[in-house]
Amino acid sequence: MFGTAENAATKLQRGPMMSLPTNCKAQIEISFKSIMLPESALLAKSIYAAIGADTKMCYRDDAASGSETKITLTRDEDANSSILLELETPDIAALRAAINSYLRLINASLKICEASLTNSR
Repeated sequence: MFGTAENAATKLQRGPMMSLPTNCKAQIEISFKSIMLPESALLAKSIYAAIGADTKMCYRDDAASGSETKITLTRDEDANSSILLELETPDIAALRAAINSYLRLINASLKICEASLTNSR
């Protein structure tokens, strides 16, 4: 989405123009079936509980642009070993930041759960 466009004021000068996507959405499904632990359903439930409190809020950035980031976290009740993270942001930069933050939080929670499971054996 890059290109060259005429200057709107003079229509003579050319300059770089970039189109930024708005209203960006992402859905990320994280399955714990491939982890070699018999407690994969318990692991999904624990991680869901650990990061669930953060996803109950709608983050608003009034200082920057009045933009909102909506985050939804659901646990698959049928398979019982996966969680679905849905993110909706006003721009691509906010979406990337939210994805990185939540994936790091999930990874940290996973490492803590795995360590506690292996230490309890």
